[in-house]
Amino acid sequence: MERLLSLLTIWLCLTACAPEGPSGTIDTAPFFDLNGYISQEAERLQTAGMKVEKTITLNGVTETKQLDDVNFSNDLRLFREADINRPAWLEKYATDQQALSGSHLITTYTALDSSLIVRRLMIEEDVGATTKIEIDRKTGTVLSDGIHYLVYEPVRGYSVTTKQQNRFGDDVNALIEVRW
Repeated sequence: MERLLSLLTIWLCLTACAPEGPSGTIDTAPFFDLNGYISQEAERLQTAGMKVEKTITLNGVTETKQLDDVNFSNDLRLFREADINRPAWLEKYATDQQALSGSHLITTYTALDSSLIVRRLMIEEDVGATTKIEIDRKTGTVLSDGIHYLVYEPVRGYSVTTKQQNRFGDDVNALIEVRW
């Protein structure tokens, strides 16, 4: 009887430690890996030593500069921060894919939850290579409401448009364009 009880105890210990199902981590990204892609692009641009033309327009006043020492990792931070690959957001974005012609594909992720900052993420690909990224990000605080519209094109550059309505001050309309 003691032997049977010992075997039963060992069996219970072994089965109690066995995993019941998949863990809470995601092995592959359910959405486009924006963080990884932008990190690779920043490294590519930094290594290539790109010279850029940066134009900033703030409330109608424009300034343009030629720059040859740009920290692309810092400049592209807004794009990297718009990555939507989080386990908690798995069911919070709708995915729509359009095949335009041949291998030209547009994938759009649209937020289903109004509290999410990234409202829309659009990835355009041709022959498996990313040709354009568009992002709509909601911004704001108690004192302001705004939106960032970001566009990244690996062969041309990027732009960030900001429209911000302030409750106690002037509204902000800004455009940053970087071309290489």
